Amino acid sequence: MNPFPPDDQSLEIYLKEISDLPQLSPEEERELIIRAKKGDREAIEKLLYAHLKFVVSFAYKYANMGVPLSDLINEGNLGLLKALKRFDPNRNVRFLSYAIWWIRQAILKALSEQSKLIRLSDTHMEKLKTLRNATRDIMEETGEMPSIKELSDLTGMSPQEIQKTYSMFSGEVSLDRPIYEDNEKRLLVDILGQTALPSPESYYAQKELHEVIEEALSTLSERERKILRLYFGLEDGTPKTLEEIGNMMGVSRERIRQLKDRALKKLKMRFGERLKDFLPE
Repeated sequence: MNPFPPDDQSLEIYLKEISDLPQLSPEEERELIIRAKKGDREAIEKLLYAHLKFVVSFAYKYANMGVPLSDLINEGNLGLLKALKRFDPNRNVRFLSYAIWWIRQAILKALSEQSKLIRLSDTHMEKLKTLRNATRDIMEETGEMPSIKELSDLTGMSPQEIQKTYSMFSGEVSLDRPIYEDNEKRLLVDILGQTALPSPESYYAQKELHEVIEEALSTLSERERKILRLYFGLEDGTPKTLEEIGNMMGVSRERIRQLKDRALKKLKMRFGERLKDFLPE
């Protein structure tokens, strides 16, 4: 069996073949990763097979957006291979919780390069930009995707206008779907229907990021440590918004944002590779 589906016509057979593929134990996974990083092709294929179900389910979330599903699966598998090259088997984390970033980025790149998007007028593009910025601001404040009413209140656009703006694209678009960043740029495809990372893997990735930050906090000032602890929920398990932290510390939300960004920049400079493992490139 080839882990890369040849085309959509063969996809049904392909999906049936992978439905019964066994999952790996942590011990089996680690052994295969060590072998794979030494160039063992059999180990590489076994790792691909073991994670095909996840890649397929992830690719399905981006179906009907202008790229054949088989191509999305292929791109997801390439992202999996890229993750394998960078993954350190000595770290106390399952491979999938690390690989989700690379799978997602590979699929998004394919969508941004290959999707046949409807060209929008400057007016619609401006409205879309306004909604994108409003979504970012509300997510920064609340940590959750905004409702149509919240977007309407912030932008002054009517709910009907918001719906119409999003409906200008082919395929299904939902305001309940998060917008991600890739290389610190918000891609147009991000607005066309991304879904959040699956909760179990997202949880483990976030947990690992917390552990890296916890280890590095001793290199920061007391104020920077406090801000990051509150922001990432390291104090009580509940992440705080910038505004909440500002109120607690008696400074503006914007000042907290500056301090938070500066602290994270320090950590990234000093612990670069480890932080890059869990933050979008």
